[in-house]
Amino acid sequence: MWEIMFEKPISINYIKKAPYFGSSEGVSFAFIKNEDKLEAYLYPGPFGFDKTPEELKSKKVFEFSESGYQEAVSWMNDHIGDYEKVAHGRRFDINSIEKICKS
Repeated sequence: MWEIMFEKPISINYIKKAPYFGSSEGVSFAFIKNEDKLEAYLYPGPFGFDKTPEELKSKKVFEFSESGYQEAVSWMNDHIGDYEKVAHGRRFDINSIEKICKS
């Protein structure tokens, strides 16, 4: 069972200037400002955002505001359970990477 992934991990002012990427127990996430919207992404590790196939990413768009940011965090916390949890310190082996890529 997943616990809440995080509360707002960084100031929205940072996201105004640059995308923010992170991960929690094998699940990666991104916050990207696109014009006046906030794009929130969840996707499986171990690859980075640009190397993860689009079909493996979950995306939702929110208003770029403090309330939109809070809604994005809530959405991520609601959907993190859609991904396999990977304990900290457990390395991905080639079989698990191939499984993720073939999903």
